[in-house]
Amino acid sequence: MNDQKIKNLLNKYLSGEATRAEAFIVESWLESFQQDEVEAKDFGTAEQHNLLAEQIIAKTLGQGEIVPQKPHHTFTLWKKFTAIAALLAVISAIAILYFKQGLGEKKLLLAMNYDKFVTPIKEFKQLQLPDSTVVYLNANSTLEVQQDFTKQSERRVKLTGEAFFEVKKDSKHPFKIQVGELQVKVLGTSFNIKAHPTTNEIKVAVKTGKVNVSSKAAILASLVANQALVFNKDKKTFDVQADEENGKALWRDGIMVLDKASFAELSTTFYNVYGIRLKSDDSELLNESYNFTIRSSRTWQQTINQLGEMINKKYRKEGSSIVIF
Repeated sequence: MNDQKIKNLLNKYLSGEATRAEAFIVESWLESFQQDEVEAKDFGTAEQHNLLAEQIIAKTLGQGEIVPQKPHHTFTLWKKFTAIAALLAVISAIAILYFKQGLGEKKLLLAMNYDKFVTPIKEFKQLQLPDSTVVYLNANSTLEVQQDFTKQSERRVKLTGEAFFEVKKDSKHPFKIQVGELQVKVLGTSFNIKAHPTTNEIKVAVKTGKVNVSSKAAILASLVANQALVFNKDKKTFDVQADEENGKALWRDGIMVLDKASFAELSTTFYNVYGIRLKSDDSELLNESYNFTIRSSRTWQQTINQLGEMINKKYRKEGSSIVIF
């Protein structure tokens, strides 16, 4: 690196304008230039060298002020620099990674940016992503799509809530969905994911093709058509089962089919359709599994009356909630 470039980097570093990669270069250069007498000549006397090093150390430690211009012994300075070497290594760890990979600050920030699509209750949206993948986003759900994701090695999105995906096949660019602590990876297929934060389960159901589901620790399962994986968020356990209904995503036609659903899932589905929460203090109801169908074409009164008859319970309306007893 030529002298002028080094000086420019030093100015950016000391003024707080350097990127993480540039900061790493400066901190690495600091250690090397003291050992190179030829390069050091262009940066003044030994005393000025020490002052410059003290300024960089102060900046790295976040002291927020320039070290006073007073004489220092080289031995004392470098003893201090050695003592904080471990700290510098930690501070620069991220910069080292991106510097070695040849990634600029702009690319790093771009890779971390997502465009967000949100659906309110009582609605769902059909989205077409830049790669021609079609996503049906159910009510009360959020899809985050990585910016310029077609230009990345992987097409990445994040899901909170429920969505049905028809992924455009591209063997060179896998499609990955982050859903809670799970990751779903496909090349080209159609499937449904349900993962509302108010419920204790994440469910992935495949209509066509093949889907790999993994946690942070390992691959959990490879699913094919008419299979589903149900992951328990509390117990960290999962079960693979035959499932034709969820893979069809009938909710796109206003039909919500609940199969062995928890009370929390029943309440969440009712809320997404009608904007009304179901509540109960009855432990038997709270621990029950429900096979029930909710149709958006029916009123909430019709649906709750049907549910009450099925479970032989009464209800009362309290504001935006229904209490079942």
